[in-house]
Amino acid sequence: MKINNREKKAAIKSQILMILLVALFAYPFLYMVSISFKSMPEIFEGSLSLIPKNFTLENYEKVFNSLPVMSYLLNSFVIALIAMIAKIITSVLAAYALVFMDFKGKEVLFYFFTLTMFVPFTVIILPNYLTINKMGLLSTLVGVALPQMADAMGIFRIRQAMRTVPKSLVEAARLDKVGHFTAMTRIVIPLVKPAISAMCIFFFINSWNEYFWPLLILKSNTMSTITLALQQFTSGESGNAWGSSMALASIATAIPLVLYLVFQRYIIGTFMSSGIKE
Repeated sequence: MKINNREKKAAIKSQILMILLVALFAYPFLYMVSISFKSMPEIFEGSLSLIPKNFTLENYEKVFNSLPVMSYLLNSFVIALIAMIAKIITSVLAAYALVFMDFKGKEVLFYFFTLTMFVPFTVIILPNYLTINKMGLLSTLVGVALPQMADAMGIFRIRQAMRTVPKSLVEAARLDKVGHFTAMTRIVIPLVKPAISAMCIFFFINSWNEYFWPLLILKSNTMSTITLALQQFTSGESGNAWGSSMALASIATAIPLVLYLVFQRYIIGTFMSSGIKE
């Protein structure tokens, strides 16, 4: 009984700790959404209440009337979609080759991919910018998406998921004269679909939230992403319009948040199983 009581107390303490952590991390987001529905006088009262006294849509109306929000959302969506599709294709192809194909230097190549995850973005930003400039892709959505079309993290995660697939399945298919591409699409990919789905959302959200690289490449306001629009709106003449700024921030956060909530079990499962070996 003493052991059971200790376990119950430990479980209760863990639950309380988790609730406190959730409240700590969720409060800023909820407060941001709350401010977006408050009037300016109520905002400057300094109240930390999450429930507006006088619910209003004025801040959202101001944002949509002063900015082409739908255009910015579309730009962000196109960039994130291109980057996501390209990263998934390159990650799946590379991961399959590293797991199911035998060639010299395979392990060295994998470690090289892994090491690139530790290279700071600031180190490669100038070469990337010069390359995009020489290709004539400045102020284009493709220019923003192009350097994001391969990802070492994606290769690593999907490789770890593919390592859980028995090699005998692919070897049997190869004995039946099935090509690698067919074996990959018909056998391997269906078995690691949760991991691929998780990385799709991970890639999409990362690209959606990107700020510094689009800031360098996109010179035209009409081509701006929603993150650039948020910075410009906040630092411009509307710098004191906290309600409108929070409304735009809520809009920018909505799509990646919904995607994460829908696919969170895939994301968590993929990261938990990344160390599992066959």
